[in-house]
Amino acid sequence: MTTPVIVAGLLLAAVWGLYLLPSAFGDRRRTPINSTEEFDRLTKVLADAQRRNYDAKLSSARDQARIRRKRVLIVLVLIAIVTLVVTWRRQSLNWLLLHIAIDACLAWYVAMLAQIRQKQAQELANRYFDGTREWEESPVRVVSQR
Repeated sequence: MTTPVIVAGLLLAAVWGLYLLPSAFGDRRRTPINSTEEFDRLTKVLADAQRRNYDAKLSSARDQARIRRKRVLIVLVLIAIVTLVVTWRRQSLNWLLLHIAIDACLAWYVAMLAQIRQKQAQELANRYFDGTREWEESPVRVVSQR
């Protein structure tokens, strides 16, 4: 009886460790390689933003798409909740199947939104930071030859 409790405790400690340790030590992917590259990336972003013309129609279309996606997500969640309540009240297999189908649609929609967000983040990263960096002169200069 004590062996399963110990194994369960170790398993629980391992899961909590995997969850808490990265946040305690900081996320290495978000830290810049060095401060000069981070500064260079930010100045490129600012320079590009300054050169661009503001297009109210494009911004408006993005806002409308964002509002439409949010509205669809809210409606799907509400329909899923309503069908779950009706399924629980009536104890009906048909309502349960309908609820499962709506949950599948909701999961598909959330996955699609996540894919769109990932694609936009990748396009943004590719646009502002191409990864190629050419130095006009060597970054390290030898001052003395001992």
